[in-house]
Amino acid sequence: MSRKPKPAALPAPPPPPEGVEVFGLGDAATLAFVVERRRRQDVAAAEELRGVAAYADANRVDETDPMICRAIEPDLGPLYYGPLLGREGELRLAGQGAFAVCEFAVAELAAALGMSEAGARAYVGQAVELRDRLPRLWGQVMVGVVPAWKARQVATETIPVSAEAAAYVDAQLAPFAHRLSLTRTLRAVEAAILRHDPALAAERARKAAEKRGVWVEDRIDGISEIHAITGTPDAVAFDTALNAVAGSLKALGNTDPEQVRRAKAVGVLADPQYALDLHTDAIEGFTGIAGSTTDHGTGHVARVPRLGPRALETVEQWLGGLTPGARVTVTPVVDLNQSISVDAHEAPDRLRNQVDERDHTCVFPWCGRRGRYDLDHIEPYVDPDEGGPPGQTSTANLAKVCRFHHRVKTHSEWDYRREPDGSLTWTSPLGRSYTVDHQGATALD
Repeated sequence: MSRKPKPAALPAPPPPPEGVEVFGLGDAATLAFVVERRRRQDVAAAEELRGVAAYADANRVDETDPMICRAIEPDLGPLYYGPLLGREGELRLAGQGAFAVCEFAVAELAAALGMSEAGARAYVGQAVELRDRLPRLWGQVMVGVVPAWKARQVATETIPVSAEAAAYVDAQLAPFAHRLSLTRTLRAVEAAILRHDPALAAERARKAAEKRGVWVEDRIDGISEIHAITGTPDAVAFDTALNAVAGSLKALGNTDPEQVRRAKAVGVLADPQYALDLHTDAIEGFTGIAGSTTDHGTGHVARVPRLGPRALETVEQWLGGLTPGARVTVTPVVDLNQSISVDAHEAPDRLRNQVDERDHTCVFPWCGRRGRYDLDHIEPYVDPDEGGPPGQTSTANLAKVCRFHHRVKTHSEWDYRREPDGSLTWTSPLGRSYTVDHQGATALD
């Protein structure tokens, strides 16, 4: 029995010309449009990556005087990047043998690209790593064979390894990285490191085990996500415990779906005595669940420490699910419309609480850090004994900034001011401007 000859593949249609509306085209023409746009994105990403590496070059730490960061301009010679003596650190973002970069220069890049500080540092490190330690893979990116996003993932994996291991990965992977999925590419990197330096691979595995942890991310409507990385035996034990508590809740008459009961079990397990009592009650056939009510007074919104404003219905739901022995503390609502000012440098608690409620995160463009923060005087504080005006520590003149961006503002040419509408306008050392308000950051250039 002979097979029918396979028809010749049809050539891909050319992408529609510029200005043509893509909707209404046939499937083949639409797909060609998408592929062409992806190709353009890859070209632009490669050019941007080259620009980031060049920017890092221009902001190398002066190795002859490591206490001073300089911006190197080919035509103008070394220019000092502001009054940075002893105040600006150096960042070694790529692997062994790579040069260091001035940290405040990376902050400028982060703001210009709308990235977090951590994201910008990773980007600079990947660019330098690819160009200087993975030159073959860099070349494949620059000619459009390997997309920049995939090469950056490889660079992230090779930054911690020795120069010899990185060179081996580059030689083995660069010729065929474009033919592999990202998962296979990263596995090939791991295999190359294992073959070239098994001791290093073992050390990486040991360090990976140290990254175990549990993270809680608050969402809206009284719900949070829990993300955990742990050893497999612990994960199995936890899963078994959730099933046991969920089963006890069902025995006590809870009619929620299984996954909802497993979610409630997380709170039960947080109180071992409650979990024990619950298990005992389920065994004895106890079917009554005690509850309590709380009078919230008038209004529709409650402010919860660390979590911000929440609907009263949400708070009532939380209170209804409290474990025995839990305690609720009610504090007065902070008035954000009140203007508070004092003559001292330190802010009193009522002023600090007000700023904490107003500024949910660090107010540097696109930072978004929560947790520990500093209260910064937008207009620098001048001691009244030295001629400073009264009321400098005030609602309008204070802002919440993380420790890093406090240093950036204090020890570099970054500056900001509060506008009449309450927003903040930041100006970078290179003259770029950004506005930050309760809705986020916007580049004004």
